[in-house]
Amino acid sequence: MKAFTKTLMAMSLLTSHLAQASGIEDLPGFDEETTQTTAPVVTPAVPTQNTQASNLLAGSVSINAISRKSNGTLYTVDLKQALSLVRIDLRVTAQKLKLHRVTLVTDTGARVNARQLENSAVLEAGNVVSSENLNQSDRISSIEVVAESYGAEASILLTAIADRDVPVLRLRTITTPVQPTRPTPPAPPVPSTPPVHGNVPLRSGMDVLSGPMNDGKYYAGTVVEVYNNSQVLVRDYDDSKTYVRPLSSVSRRVQCDPTGVICQRSQVLSGPYSGKYYTGVVRSIYANGLYFVTDDDDGKNYTRKISEIALRSQCAPSKHCAGDNVLSGPFNDGKYYNGVVVAGYSNGLIAVRDSDDGKVYYRNPAVVLKSVRCDEKSGLCIGNEVLSGPYSNNRYYSGVVTGIYSNGVIYIRDHDDGKSYARKASQVTKRIRCEQKKGLCEGARVVSGPYQGGKYYAGTIVRVYANGIIQVRDDDDGKTYERKAHELTGLRN
Repeated sequence: MKAFTKTLMAMSLLTSHLAQASGIEDLPGFDEETTQTTAPVVTPAVPTQNTQASNLLAGSVSINAISRKSNGTLYTVDLKQALSLVRIDLRVTAQKLKLHRVTLVTDTGARVNARQLENSAVLEAGNVVSSENLNQSDRISSIEVVAESYGAEASILLTAIADRDVPVLRLRTITTPVQPTRPTPPAPPVPSTPPVHGNVPLRSGMDVLSGPMNDGKYYAGTVVEVYNNSQVLVRDYDDSKTYVRPLSSVSRRVQCDPTGVICQRSQVLSGPYSGKYYTGVVRSIYANGLYFVTDDDDGKNYTRKISEIALRSQCAPSKHCAGDNVLSGPFNDGKYYNGVVVAGYSNGLIAVRDSDDGKVYYRNPAVVLKSVRCDEKSGLCIGNEVLSGPYSNNRYYSGVVTGIYSNGVIYIRDHDDGKSYARKASQVTKRIRCEQKKGLCEGARVVSGPYQGGKYYAGTIVRVYANGIIQVRDDDDGKTYERKAHELTGLRN
């Protein structure tokens, strides 16, 4: 039995070894060729740059051997497929250079200048400059770069950044811009000497005003191209579209008017328009004498002529100055209005804020009376106690002088009601200490009369005035009466 068991185990072990040997023969030997499947080679996309948003895509192309040609050399980069671009980046990779302009050409032929890349400073190797954010409605088909090396031949890396597809860029044939003083070659047509406008040639990038158009309106914009036939391609700011216009309808922007008096950011007064005036700030001035003014009341821009605006200043030509106390009038109702000068203007108008309603009015100097300390003819001064009258029912009013004006009008605050009234100097007399003829003085005891029925009234002198009127407070009723010196008798010494 034991012998049988040993025999069975030996046969089982032999069978196991044979199975393992069969498995080894199925494996390839080390000296055999292994057939490999060749995978298709995938060309990687143009490397994308790090951008603010992770979904932005970038394509780049190098522009090498940029020359020192004066006014720069034109380099054109074509996009394989017209795309909407987010922005353009330019990195100087060798030497130093200056960017004269970068222009984006759309698939419709419109040309858009990248303003932030115009007339750059001299850029060093490693410097990076970027355009402003571009209009996403424009599909860019090519990019024009005019650059000039400042030293040995320079190089730049131009990167176009999009948000939908990777821009594929290709550098086109390099052409050198024609110098303005040289003859224009037959092809391609390049502008030679630019048309002169107001002794200054119009050039690409200049801010201009176009108009008036058929609707009478004017449109601000920038020059894109200037042609030898006195036509100008202008991109308007309001709709970003380009228009070809005659040179005669396009006026360049200037810093100041021909007199040098009104400049950008000057404060001005515009009007009158239906009798109204509007304060504002000059935003831009053009060589044709028109101004863009932003009004203070609504913040909107208006086109105005030089004849319609006046420069604000501290003082008017009449020497009415800000802070002066003035009296305005008389007006149609015969009234006068107290106020303070706010500003003067070069057209002679004076801005006055009236005291009664706090509003500002624009008035001619003839009706704006300056406050003076004293009236030379009457000798009255601000602060004097006075008596005004007589008025209806032979009434008089005591008060104090609060204002004296250059035309002789005296402003008086009456004691009885506390109100101020404009009066002529001939109606006003100054308070004095004593009456001279009888020697009657304030505070003296007197008797007044005789009056109707032979009556007399004892009382005390309250005030004495230079015109002979004396105010007496009677003892019987405590009221004050205006009486003349001949009606009064003083105490016996």
